[in-house]
Amino acid sequence: MKHRMPIPGFYVGLTKDSEDRGRLFKQYVQGYINKTYPEMKLVKIEGMTAICEKKNSLAD
Repeated sequence: MKHRMPIPGFYVGLTKDSEDRGRLFKQYVQGYINKTYPEMKLVKIEGMTAICEKKNSLAD
């Protein structure tokens, strides 16, 4: 089951001057999900929404 988590807008500003903005943004979002929702894993990013699914404790 997929879960939609809103991404805080300030992450866009943090990546403003980066040469590889997309990669850095994804790293920030991955860190945010790991810290805020440790039971979830990031599947993909759609706009300012992180699409996540519950971690399988046996596989992860």
